[in-house]
Amino acid sequence: MKKVIASLLIMSAMVFTLTACGDEMTQSEETKKQETVVEQKKLTDPRGKTLTDTSTGETSPQLVETTYETTDVVVAEMVPTETGYAVDPTGETDSTEGLQKALYDCYNAGGGTVYLPAGNYAISDTIYIPPYVTLRGDWQDPDVGTEYGTIISVWMESEDAEKAGAFDMSTCSGAIGLTVYYPLQSMECIRPYPYTFYLSAQGVNTHNATIKNVTVINGYRGIGTPGAVNHESIQVHNVKGTFLCCGLKLQNGSEIGNVDNFVVNNKYWIEASADCMNAVPEKVINAYTKEYTTGLIFSDIEGYAFSDIYVDGCKVGMQTVKGDRANFWCLFYNMNITDCEQGVIIDFSHSIFGSVIAKSHIEGGLFHNSDGVIKLCDVEVVGEIQENGTGSVMTDDTDLSGYVYDYTKSYVKPTHNMMVANLPAAIAGDASSVLQNALDEMSAQGGGVVYVPAGQYSFRNPVTVPAGVEVKGCIPILSRSVNNINGGTVFHCYYGDDASNKAEDQAFITLAGENAGISGIRIVYPENSPKTDDLNTSYAVRGKAKGVYVVNCMISGAAYGIDFYDCDEHYIDGVVAGCYYNVFRLGGTGGTLARSLQNGSVITRNSDVGLIDWPGETEMLNVYRDGLLRAYCDYIVVEDAINQLIFNTFAYGTKTGITNINSENTALINYTNDWHGTTTPQFVIQGGSMTGVNLMRVKGYSFELEKGKIEFYNRLTSGEVGEKTVIREK
Repeated sequence: MKKVIASLLIMSAMVFTLTACGDEMTQSEETKKQETVVEQKKLTDPRGKTLTDTSTGETSPQLVETTYETTDVVVAEMVPTETGYAVDPTGETDSTEGLQKALYDCYNAGGGTVYLPAGNYAISDTIYIPPYVTLRGDWQDPDVGTEYGTIISVWMESEDAEKAGAFDMSTCSGAIGLTVYYPLQSMECIRPYPYTFYLSAQGVNTHNATIKNVTVINGYRGIGTPGAVNHESIQVHNVKGTFLCCGLKLQNGSEIGNVDNFVVNNKYWIEASADCMNAVPEKVINAYTKEYTTGLIFSDIEGYAFSDIYVDGCKVGMQTVKGDRANFWCLFYNMNITDCEQGVIIDFSHSIFGSVIAKSHIEGGLFHNSDGVIKLCDVEVVGEIQENGTGSVMTDDTDLSGYVYDYTKSYVKPTHNMMVANLPAAIAGDASSVLQNALDEMSAQGGGVVYVPAGQYSFRNPVTVPAGVEVKGCIPILSRSVNNINGGTVFHCYYGDDASNKAEDQAFITLAGENAGISGIRIVYPENSPKTDDLNTSYAVRGKAKGVYVVNCMISGAAYGIDFYDCDEHYIDGVVAGCYYNVFRLGGTGGTLARSLQNGSVITRNSDVGLIDWPGETEMLNVYRDGLLRAYCDYIVVEDAINQLIFNTFAYGTKTGITNINSENTALINYTNDWHGTTTPQFVIQGGSMTGVNLMRVKGYSFELEKGKIEFYNRLTSGEVGEKTVIREK
């Protein structure tokens, strides 16, 4: 640790007294006098006012022109403001029923995106986002400007409850590009609300719900998950807001959530300036949150990767509490907790494991009141470090400022041009030639998106994607197959799984030209169950040029996943895999692999049609994980690469984690192997150099260095929490 400053933070002299205000709460008159009240606009109450719904429920994919820049080409199944739904972009009437109807109609059509253009949309009740459906708006980053784009005004009645508030998220559902505001909330009359975004799961596991590019101007509770129902792989990306109770509360979560660029700061309400918003006095809100708000609350979440976390001006920056299933173990990189009365409080932690925090800044001290270990590397703690339980805090003074990685970059977005590929949906058919013709035609037009709507399509021959062309499915977020739910764009591959095929043969999908890619597609090999005698296939996807990419895709039942050997500036983000021998083969200069995972449940939790002799959930451990993956699967192979970045990535049950072959400057951030092979290494280095920060594993041993150089910082292993920084060359 670079520096531990023992001075206590000065507490604000501004004190709040909460008293009854009808069913709400109000602050004391004395407090209100301490700050000039910001002039308040009188806002139109839309409740009880509705439009006539003339929608037909039909979907028609269309290219969307957004006001604000996006990293992807936006395609929507429906724009309800244009198709007769009772949805009002002026905010003068209630859009709840019309918006909910549009989301259900999209779900009934197989899934996709419901797009709301910039405007103000009033809702008065919870909006449920069904499986494989994304509600998307036009979002302006509030740190760039305050035009905001698509605003959701929440005119709900106040209720102090930990449940779904504005949005109820389901499996593989998404909320992207929204700014949320509560018109009834004020510092003169503070109203409690349920969570703005909540993963209730409606009785089943929730997989891969995504909240991305979202601003919450004046929330009470921000994002939450229930304690009684397990969720997996929640994705929270680029979410910013002001919160009066809690910004993020995650409970009962596993394999593996990603939270990056999550910001809790009062400035978003202080600087609120849209016509449908009222700002708040700075001193008043700052004093309140310093007394009542906790930025982050976590209980039984496992292996979650956090990066670029900013919590400012709270009573508590981060706290762990008791959960129902398993205790807390997670990874934090670049966490910044500032101006908080107490910085980090660990009341519950995994007893033989713990958590790692690196390259971070914590004001308000760190209090470890539980079991396990908290490992700090290049962490500045302002305030006390206390060990009040049986666990310990281990510090490493290594200066990591020289290790700078750009894990925010993306791929080259295609030309704003789209063609819908109307593929035959028959399971016994072959969509290969139809898709190939569409790809070739799009190439002749100078590039763009070939869009494949929701459906299950069969392929018996390979396809090739030309330069500047993207094959785009209907799900713009990380998604996967799950039990008893179908939706999205699914490619059933019957090519390349004969006994004569092998890894070197032509892949199912070849990204042949520069900046060719695929996104939003689930690839399944229905006849290649892990219970069959011959598991061999060619790679599902192979790149052959600079800038190729795979984003928000699933690969299930392939022997080999993605081969990007010798592909400069390749990009992989949000890939969920259930492969057998190798998931990622990476090479070239400046490639990125982010927010991806391999897990046996990708195979076993699958209700797609046409699966032959497919294993069920009870067979996952002995048939798939122990009998196959931990014996044969080399998760990631980095070969002849330069500056390969692997970020927030995870594997459950593999033989090896990463094999580095003659590759220089391979960088790992927040990397985990859970239930690794019992007698095999997490890392194999066969030439070149590898640096890792925040490395965790269960089972196996750390590394085999045959030749080359390694630098591993902040390692943590179940049952071996004492592993130290290792710098070694051979």
